[in-house]
Amino acid sequence: MRILLLSTNTFSEPYAVYPLGMSVIAGALTAAGHEVRQFDPMVCGRDECKNQLAGLVQEFRPDIIGVSIRNLDNMDSSDESEPLIHGSIEIVRQLRKLSSAPIILGGSGFSLQPETILRLTGADYGIVGEGEDSVVSLVARLSKGGNITEKLHYACSKEQFGASYQEDILSFYNNETNIIPLQTKRGCSSKCIYCTYPLLEGNRVRMRDPEQVISEIIRIRQQFPNAMLYFVDAVFNDPGKKYLELLELMLRRNVVVPWTAFITPEQLEEEEIRLMAAAGMTAVDLGLDATTDATLAGIGKNFTFRDIPQICRTMQKLDVEVTASVMFGGPGETEQTVMDGIANLRSLEPAYSIIFSGIRILPGAPLLDLARKQGMVPPDWDEISKIYYFAPGLSPAWLDHALKSAFAGNRHCIYPPGSRNDQLKKILRLGYVKLKNLQLMKGSS
Repeated sequence: MRILLLSTNTFSEPYAVYPLGMSVIAGALTAAGHEVRQFDPMVCGRDECKNQLAGLVQEFRPDIIGVSIRNLDNMDSSDESEPLIHGSIEIVRQLRKLSSAPIILGGSGFSLQPETILRLTGADYGIVGEGEDSVVSLVARLSKGGNITEKLHYACSKEQFGASYQEDILSFYNNETNIIPLQTKRGCSSKCIYCTYPLLEGNRVRMRDPEQVISEIIRIRQQFPNAMLYFVDAVFNDPGKKYLELLELMLRRNVVVPWTAFITPEQLEEEEIRLMAAAGMTAVDLGLDATTDATLAGIGKNFTFRDIPQICRTMQKLDVEVTASVMFGGPGETEQTVMDGIANLRSLEPAYSIIFSGIRILPGAPLLDLARKQGMVPPDWDEISKIYYFAPGLSPAWLDHALKSAFAGNRHCIYPPGSRNDQLKKILRLGYVKLKNLQLMKGSS
């Protein structure tokens, strides 16, 4: 069958993100013998998107259309724009006018509120969670022309497919950001109360075959030698330490490439940091998320702030760029913990901190239950409109003023989170790897 897959994400702050989930589904469908095309509105731009999509539908004449919905919104309480899901709804409605083919929705954003989004878009079917097995099965049933009454299909895929990167889409993102995503595992066993990864991928960590990952790295590196890989696992350094097997294989096979990933400080040893750096770790997103012991415990973290400065210093000595995203206002936050947290973040410099005020309440996350108990959630909430958690007794206006006052002019502590996006885009277009090499050359001259 001819299958058109489409990503609806047009959000590019702080930078455009390659639609990896769509490409993974493309890989599964291609392996099942289907002819697959992928379309990403980011490549052609919003103004041209409608015309190019209409032309593609007319030329390709898809039998089935799959739509990936990645985000509900951007999680930034200072951004008053409408939720991103509204743009996805508009694209699906356009597809309805262009084609009579069945429309299947999927993606992480869709999976958080599938019933509501399916109703709002008027699509035919939805895949909730990991989609490889489910979408292949659903397409097989549709190809036989049977009457499929169930609209939503829930499943956990047994096999993790590598991405089927479409060259024009991949080239666009490489030119824009010099970052290419790759997944090495799924699942997260952590119990962070704000997070939906366990809901989307399960709470058991499942590794991809390291040899398959190595082969994928080699292919990407041959095509885009200046790109930095982004291991987009929920957490790269899993509690069972299986990630070490991949790093050791990279070193044995001499597949040492620049990469970055989400890293948790929990049980992170110095020798593991050194191994990651030896295997090419160039930058890291450090999963700090809160700034004091009280607020770390409040969001379900199993580590304290005490070890964070030393972890940052170790990485910096190894020439690894450190960025930590943190949220003020979570459970246990008070005016005193805010002031303590501000001091703690300053102690991490020259590591960068991306700072959020409030925590976005997401469907399926344990934080939603707590917020309901504390009377923060309207009884008629549609689970799509943006609601943010602020600890009882903590004024959002006071918090915003405190953070702006503390970090005004601070080049390492960024608040509001979108205030340096233009600067970051310029760095990414140059290419982080190229920029790093230039810095090293200057340092040695």
